Amino acid sequence: MRRAPKHPPPHVLTLDEFGAGGLPLRVLRLSGPKPTPLPGPMISTFFTVFVLTAGRGRGRHLEEVDLHAGDIHIVPAGVAHQPLEVVDLDGWILGFDPTLLSSPHRLPGRPRIGGDAKAAPVRSIFLRGLLRLRPGPPRRQRIERVVAELEAELREAQWGAENAALAWFALLITEFMRELSEHAPLAPPMLSGLVQEALRFIEAHCLEPLSLQDVAAALGRTPSHVANIIRRETGLTVGDWLREHRMAEARRRLLETDASIETIADQVGYADVTHFIRTFRRAQGMTPRAFRERRRREDA
Repeated sequence: MRRAPKHPPPHVLTLDEFGAGGLPLRVLRLSGPKPTPLPGPMISTFFTVFVLTAGRGRGRHLEEVDLHAGDIHIVPAGVAHQPLEVVDLDGWILGFDPTLLSSPHRLPGRPRIGGDAKAAPVRSIFLRGLLRLRPGPPRRQRIERVVAELEAELREAQWGAENAALAWFALLITEFMRELSEHAPLAPPMLSGLVQEALRFIEAHCLEPLSLQDVAAALGRTPSHVANIIRRETGLTVGDWLREHRMAEARRRLLETDASIETIADQVGYADVTHFIRTFRRAQGMTPRAFRERRRREDA
């Protein structure tokens, strides 16, 4: 029996390789000659946001997607993606450290969505970047202006550039969150009420011991039904969602506390520190200790 050809593992791309120069974010202008894409898929240790202003192309993120002017595509850290056709595209590529989303002293807090208990779980959706945003002209123009100002601050590197860039970044995230909170329930892929409830429950209990059976019991459905509908509507499993929330919290605690790796593993729901380290390394391309040491050297 002939063995299927082995595919090389995805290339792990760090912010430094993306040209951030030790900063937690970087903006690359998509105009003129395009950077040569890697021959295969990549996994970025940072969020990648494509703000497209002209042209069209193709890419892959969980599945193949068409890229159009006016789109905003958000690819989370740890998710394999690959540009397939970008020659005709204009706009910006923004890369930023995931921990910027969980630093309350640097960015706006999580928004309340009109007090509606049935609102989509915005943090969960943003965490995985499931939606291709297509804001209307007024918001799209604001987003493009903010990204242009952010790119200029980083490129010109004047006194206080990092603080100014972070301020523009906070405005950008605010516009993304507003778009998600206003239009996420109406944008494809449409998440059913059951999936929204499941994601809210996973997010609320992600640091506790949690299984598919627990989620199903909370929803009053069978585990197989919950597993199938979440996978069908989001492309991810319950375990994928749980792991992503735990890794986001682990990154925050590694950078903002001096707790040991063993303590953080336990705090984010991993009784076995070896399992935690292995999971973190798959998601980030490095061990928790290396991640902490590298980021603290960059910030020094």
